[in-house]
Amino acid sequence: MRKKPLVDSNQYGYATGRIRALEGQLMDIGRLNRLIEARTPEDITRVLADSGYSSADTHDVLERETADLYQLASEVMVNREFVEALLIFNDCHNLKAIEKYLAAWWPRLIENPEDEFEIDPLSRKDNRADFELPALPETNVTASFSAVESLMVHPSLVEPERLFQAIRDRMPDRIPAWLYQGAIEAAGAVRNRYDIAEIDQILDRLAYTEAIRRAEELGNPFFLDYLHLRTDLANLGSLLRSRLLKADRRLLGQSLLPAGRISHEALLGWFGADPEQITEDLAKGPFAELAPYFASQNQRGTLAAFGKACDHLILDHLKKAQYILRGPEVPLAYLLARLLEIKNVRIAQTLLRNKLPSAQIRELARDSLAARR
Repeated sequence: MRKKPLVDSNQYGYATGRIRALEGQLMDIGRLNRLIEARTPEDITRVLADSGYSSADTHDVLERETADLYQLASEVMVNREFVEALLIFNDCHNLKAIEKYLAAWWPRLIENPEDEFEIDPLSRKDNRADFELPALPETNVTASFSAVESLMVHPSLVEPERLFQAIRDRMPDRIPAWLYQGAIEAAGAVRNRYDIAEIDQILDRLAYTEAIRRAEELGNPFFLDYLHLRTDLANLGSLLRSRLLKADRRLLGQSLLPAGRISHEALLGWFGADPEQITEDLAKGPFAELAPYFASQNQRGTLAAFGKACDHLILDHLKKAQYILRGPEVPLAYLLARLLEIKNVRIAQTLLRNKLPSAQIRELARDSLAARR
């Protein structure tokens, strides 16, 4: 008997219709220009009201809209695994903040030679169940969730305070095994070398590994391509940052994320290559518009412009959903486009708060999905 596909596009007729009705609320070029030209918080509030956001304090509006977006996606998507795969990134963000705070209570292990690096357990080919993980280090019970509460992002798979308690009190049964094991691995790296940056590196790799694993199980090309694209853009960003800051090649290798379409060998090979070689190689593929940034020596301006160009490549991928008659691609594209729109609002808020000219806001502001169509 033929196995029924995990994702059946025919089950997304209602979801597609509901989202198509909401797509008109996404900022078009006119509302985007009004956002960029806003000179007062009230100007931003009016743009948000015209784009379907509720009327309240702007910060509360954005928090509420983010929560509502995920709630909507959970309601209309037959396969909630899509939403769960995206929420993994929020859980790993929260775990980073928690572990950086708790690390103050963790005693360092024996000294290792400066050039000795342990193999990252996340890179192992065997199943994690096949080897024993050490326990999380003990933490003083006086460590309080209130110290990190403002750093938490919502929504997430695991409620942040519960995640905090599970890590502080060493209670693996309270959270998913993959998340607890990631916490152990990150804690072990910190205690061995006391390099807090390794928390980010290990948990970033965990987030992408777990999200892509779930996407592969779903088998939806649009979603899997989105995650691969996001991986490649993050790795190219790490390469650019390493070259501009003249960092160590080995540190670049540690920061690279798994499962991108650009091999780690190619990325590490570009680390010491001439700018002309990198731009020539990138110009042959889907990242051609990123090539010029690798010829620049201006750290701040280049990295900001590079980040904007990366978001535009993501929007170009999302706009493919407009050609889908029905399927999970439609609510996924709407969710991700609205989240990028919220990012734009936060940029406008920050620059307005710092009284920067609208020309500078325009340099940093991203296009909207409607503007890219």
